[in-house]
Amino acid sequence: MRIAQLNRSECTPFAFRKFATLHVASRLADKQIHKLIDTFKPELHAIEKVNGKLRVREFFAMSATEAVAILKMIGSIYDEEPEIYARNKDEQKENKIASDTAIATERRSPFSFYKCGIKDGEEIVFVCDPSIICYVAGEREIIYQDEKTSLSALAQKLLNKKKSLQGTLYFTYDGEILSALRKRLEDEGVYGQNNYVEASADVTQTNNTTQANDASAKGEILYFTMKKYDAKCLRTDDKYILLQGSNIAPTLHNSCKDDGKRLREKYASIISADNILLEDIPFKSSSTAAKFVSGSSLNGKLYWKTENGTLLKDILDNNTKYKH
Repeated sequence: MRIAQLNRSECTPFAFRKFATLHVASRLADKQIHKLIDTFKPELHAIEKVNGKLRVREFFAMSATEAVAILKMIGSIYDEEPEIYARNKDEQKENKIASDTAIATERRSPFSFYKCGIKDGEEIVFVCDPSIICYVAGEREIIYQDEKTSLSALAQKLLNKKKSLQGTLYFTYDGEILSALRKRLEDEGVYGQNNYVEASADVTQTNNTTQANDASAKGEILYFTMKKYDAKCLRTDDKYILLQGSNIAPTLHNSCKDDGKRLREKYASIISADNILLEDIPFKSSSTAAKFVSGSSLNGKLYWKTENGTLLKDILDNNTKYKH
């Protein structure tokens, strides 16, 4: 049996167990199941680079409950019901040890986006639903739906679990599960070597440098947290001035309301063909400026930061005289 083959290795910390089986007519039907999963959720497949070569394995990042649900859906097509195997005490104990070990390991050595070379503003995707996207907002923090949180807290919320989860198992970066990414970098001896440190703010390599230096004397320069849009604004007592040279999103998202669309139309003549702002634009709030840059509805307090990385929200919490 296949499970006996899997358990031959002495490198496996716990034995493979059967949770459920689905009887099929063809011995190769499992390959079709893999293709079916890949069609709808390709990010779940265990795919990694080893010594520069791509290795595709027959494992998927999902819980046993989720795997059984998939078997049930497939079985319903052929009028078959998967057989569920009860867990004995030893197996239940192994499951708990494995879970506790994973959590303890994460706590002993916290995951770092920066040590993986992942920068602020880059996208992190939820493995169970690729439409759920969050953004890196610190070494161990992310922003999701305008709220700053952690991978573990967000995974726990999205999966509606009471117990703490190892968040790196539930999110991917550039198609690779974060826990697998860290393991690969550790195996290659480069985890932490590309440690990302927020650079002191370059105000681009163009003639915007002089403009930004002059502007900083009149207020405070803020930087957009999403790295794919190199945008800067000047924060004054009563407005947020999006600075010339800022890079903005080429298209508008569905979340961008009518007022955001009207602003894009109003200033279309000062946006270059490669989506660079040709003149300064004043806005009454940081959220409007963030919306203009990203093409989507955002809470500006969480998407603008100072040169040293302090979020606008943290500044405004101590100074309520500014609009946001």
